[in-house]
Amino acid sequence: MNIKNTFIIVLILTLFSCSKLTKENSKFIYSKGEHSIELKILNGNNHLTFDTPLRADFEWKNINPKTGSIYGAGIRILGTENGVTKTEINIPSKYFQLDTLNIKLLFEIKGEKTTTEFNIPIKYKQE
Repeated sequence: MNIKNTFIIVLILTLFSCSKLTKENSKFIYSKGEHSIELKILNGNNHLTFDTPLRADFEWKNINPKTGSIYGAGIRILGTENGVTKTEINIPSKYFQLDTLNIKLLFEIKGEKTTTEFNIPIKYKQE
């Protein structure tokens, strides 16, 4: 009976830890009521890497991405589709001396101009 209870407890703890991992979101989120923008770095990290092009998506919820602009060093807009702006971010180490990339977003919510910033850490490649 004791082995069975131990197994059930381990199983429940495993399930809870797995669900916590799947619910973990990006830490780059702007939210105001039902309106939000989330930056997702598609390699799963919450940082950029010098001299490495990385794909990143800006997900717009209840904000028209056509009213928005994205500004930041090394950002290339690939296109916008279904409320997601696809980008590639590449920060060359020999031209950029900071350890944080500041991305500014300008957009409209109900006709009102709004701005926000995401400050993303940049790390060097690990060899």
